[in-house]
Amino acid sequence: MLASGERSALRLRLIDRIFGPATREFLLACGLRRGWRVAEIGCGVGLVSFWMAKRGASVVAVDGKQAQIETAAKCAREQGIANLEFHVADAYNTGLQRTSFDLVYSRFLMCHLPEPVRALREMRELLKPGGVLACEDYDQQSVACEPPSPAYKRLNQISDGMDRAFGVNSNIGPGLPRLFLEAGMTSPRVTMRQNAFLCGEEKRLWELTLEEARPAIVERGVATEEDLDRVCADLHRIAEDETVLVMLARVTQVWASR
Repeated sequence: MLASGERSALRLRLIDRIFGPATREFLLACGLRRGWRVAEIGCGVGLVSFWMAKRGASVVAVDGKQAQIETAAKCAREQGIANLEFHVADAYNTGLQRTSFDLVYSRFLMCHLPEPVRALREMRELLKPGGVLACEDYDQQSVACEPPSPAYKRLNQISDGMDRAFGVNSNIGPGLPRLFLEAGMTSPRVTMRQNAFLCGEEKRLWELTLEEARPAIVERGVATEEDLDRVCADLHRIAEDETVLVMLARVTQVWASR
């Protein structure tokens, strides 16, 4: 339901600015080091893959959208990153070599998949013995503001409606440890993090996301154009009001060794 390629780059860069520091800390805690062979599934425009490659990992970045891969590959060439390759592939069937990776990683992927356990099993099969499976995903219903606003309540209602329309779960984060176990991983370790902002462009994340998803939301009958106009205008006003605290999605980070 979201845009891809250059149309998605602004939102994805904002996501990385918000969630990137915790992601990098998480990956280092998972043991990421120079010389590791890493696969990122659902790489988007490649921002996390770029960082891992710059730290000396050999990275294979996979996404299901051709436009995402083309944008990522173009950025990698411009930055002169050599130890990085890209593939267009399905998360359920990546086509990557089995038992060949030290780390297989995804961020905000499982919330978009009707069959997340199937994807996790595919990712598990890519790991060397002792390799690390690491995933981050979020809980949409943790998104709110203080003082409360009907706009954020309506945002979460729209998100639930799109979940039903696409057969996915945007509140999957807290369920990741259980899904790891279902996929055959043992003893998963868990952390949770949540960002909040009083000012800055970060407060506009969900306004930008709704605008990007607007055609799909209207097409599926989850909200009207007029409804989205009102919600986005309210979200924009909240973003500019430095007395209102916006709490972005709580992120669950899970990792386990094969």
